[in-house]
Amino acid sequence: MKMNDSIFIRKEQEIDNTEINTLYTNSFGPGRYAKSAFRYREKYDHLIDISQVLICHNKLIGSVRFWNILVNNKKSLLLGPIVMHRDYRGQGFGKRLLKDSILNCKNLGHNLIILVGDLSYYSKIGFKRIGQKKILFEGPVNYERVLYIEFNKSIIEHSADIKINKFID
Repeated sequence: MKMNDSIFIRKEQEIDNTEINTLYTNSFGPGRYAKSAFRYREKYDHLIDISQVLICHNKLIGSVRFWNILVNNKKSLLLGPIVMHRDYRGQGFGKRLLKDSILNCKNLGHNLIILVGDLSYYSKIGFKRIGQKKILFEGPVNYERVLYIEFNKSIIEHSADIKINKFID
């Protein structure tokens, strides 16, 4: 995969919302609202200032969004969903979008990103399982799929129990 003038990553903008929602509908269907991770997103806006999109030939083909959450009462991020147009999957675009977005979060001073997903995919980007720690999560979740990347190793690494809550302003 080669990024150039016709393929690039940029910050999400308000005008992207319709295209992103179409990608979500085509990729995940209405079942996405039933997932436990959605409990952290409902009634809250994502962080548009750090969420990003992938543009190919002036067409939005991918998106990754971030949401404020609390992990052990410390401000953290929930990643997701990430979505890629079906015609562009398997070409490395999703990984590039994730890597760029995660580096952006790190550079902006964020310490911890949580997601629910497949370790086989996300470990290539640096995510790890929370492991044998007790996890308190809103709703049912397969704890083997709760993954994290932590830059300062102060929340997950130094805690026996992990409590993930909604972020309340």
